[in-house]
Amino acid sequence: MTLEIRNILVGSFVVVVGALFLVFSSRGGVEASADGYELRAVYQNIDGVSVGTDVLLAGINIGKVTELKHVPDGHQAEIAMRIRKDIELPIDSIALVISAGMLGGKYIKLEPGGETEVFSAGDYFEYVQGAVIFEELLQKIVLDAEGRRRKVKKIRAVAAESEPAKKNNPFGSLLK
Repeated sequence: MTLEIRNILVGSFVVVVGALFLVFSSRGGVEASADGYELRAVYQNIDGVSVGTDVLLAGINIGKVTELKHVPDGHQAEIAMRIRKDIELPIDSIALVISAGMLGGKYIKLEPGGETEVFSAGDYFEYVQGAVIFEELLQKIVLDAEGRRRKVKKIRAVAAESEPAKKNNPFGSLLK
């Protein structure tokens, strides 16, 4: 086999593998065709959540976020998530958007409720908690600390104004 024929075969193989990869990725992968049922939740803020975000129950991955859309009423966001069919969640369960650390991504944490009635396909979570944005939280902490620092500085300035009068008075120590 000549070098030219070998290069043609390797190039053809690479093109075929690339085409198969494109076909597989356009279908949405394994998650889009997985068995399960769909649940939905409406949030005020889903910062950091995207299609493919994990859905966890007791720390175990039980599903994925499959769709995000804007709800015009109240400027909210709706999430659709596909949950494994063997998982039954009570209808009073909570869906929280949680951060996986300061620099980590987000995920949906499900906390089961105590009801005996369970969700069915297409149901909405009644109880949700949106994403906490760390930048906003840090900004509040910094502003609070700055306000406290200014307050202490003002108290010290007032105390310093009254101190020199006592030091300049030659009878200051006798008047105590």
